[in-house]
Amino acid sequence: MAGRLDREQAIGTIEECVADSEKKEALLGYIASLESDRTDGAKLLRKLKLDFDTVIEVVSQINAKSLDLELIERFTLNTVMGQFAVQQVFLMRRQDHTEPKIVPVAFKNVEVAFFEFMADGPFALKLVEIGKPFVIEEARDLLGEYDEYKALAESGVELCVPLVKEGDETELVDVKGLLCLGKKFNRLKFTREDLEFLALLGSMVAISLHNAQLYHRSIFDELTQVYSRGHFDVYLSQEIERARRYGRPDETGELEALHVSLVMFDLDDFKKVNDTYGHQVGDVVLRQMAQLVRNKIRSADVVARYGGEEFVIVLPETTKANAVRAAERLRRAIENNKIATREFGDLSITVSIGVSTYPVDALDGHALVRAADQALYKAKGAGKNRIEVAPDKTGEADGPARDSQGAPG
Repeated sequence: MAGRLDREQAIGTIEECVADSEKKEALLGYIASLESDRTDGAKLLRKLKLDFDTVIEVVSQINAKSLDLELIERFTLNTVMGQFAVQQVFLMRRQDHTEPKIVPVAFKNVEVAFFEFMADGPFALKLVEIGKPFVIEEARDLLGEYDEYKALAESGVELCVPLVKEGDETELVDVKGLLCLGKKFNRLKFTREDLEFLALLGSMVAISLHNAQLYHRSIFDELTQVYSRGHFDVYLSQEIERARRYGRPDETGELEALHVSLVMFDLDDFKKVNDTYGHQVGDVVLRQMAQLVRNKIRSADVVARYGGEEFVIVLPETTKANAVRAAERLRRAIENNKIATREFGDLSITVSIGVSTYPVDALDGHALVRAADQALYKAKGAGKNRIEVAPDKTGEADGPARDSQGAPG
């Protein structure tokens, strides 16, 4: 059987055997088209492999960041910028599950957050219905009636990816956000392969946002957005174990545990606030007070809502004396703060505070909380708007109480 001809042999055979010049040109042209198709196919195969490798990397990275909203957002924007070389990109979602609006939260080359839409509004429902990436110019018939579409079109957005989390039989399908891309730097249009890649990316990001939001709800108090009681219990135990394990040598060379201090405070006469102004105003007071506390503590400290109007702050590697100083700064900040309400103007609130420290007051988390709670109870009984410290294990207080003027009691 004759061997397979290479390109040059095939052309030479055609030249010898085909007398008709038109047929000859047609055959040669056909061979050229086959070669072109083979080259294009090889290019497509290389691109598909590159896209596949990118998808695998994206899946791996998103899974690794699946409970951190900021990391998910940053990685998504970087992936889009690198894969498509777009001029701008931004991502929209709810700030938290209590917020009714979807707003821009992460940006690349975009300075102004120029629009928002209701998470359960008509535009959001239409995005769920579309459920896949769409080019703005091509979606006019579907979305032209919506003001949100007009705002996107006027902003220079070229393509949008609805971040839709598909529900099971017990869940509703809803939109978790919207990924918006500007024009490519090379001005080329988005291809079908681009849209397929973005559809897969959008699906993964939607699932990750959903999981991260569920995790956020499990560790944060819904009203105040400080940590929950459950998260506090776990965190305090971990900090005490860390302090016990990684202590520092004392003067004799013995390993001395690191200090962990606990500040527990309660809003004074909060029941009167609810009774006088209503529970909605009481919620405003709790939210604003929690925000103030978050702004006043160190980044290493953790504040949580312990229950009702009672809060706790864990201060790692902090002695009782330093914890008392931090508590006094906090007490004064709350006392001097005005809480704005719509109906009743500015309100003032004070707090009573109890302070305890591991290992001088207690050797485990439960005992440390109990010691701080007893000190707090003492502060309430001594006139409120003051600080009391837990007695150390020898029965002597490890620092003076502080009254509302910051002086020793």
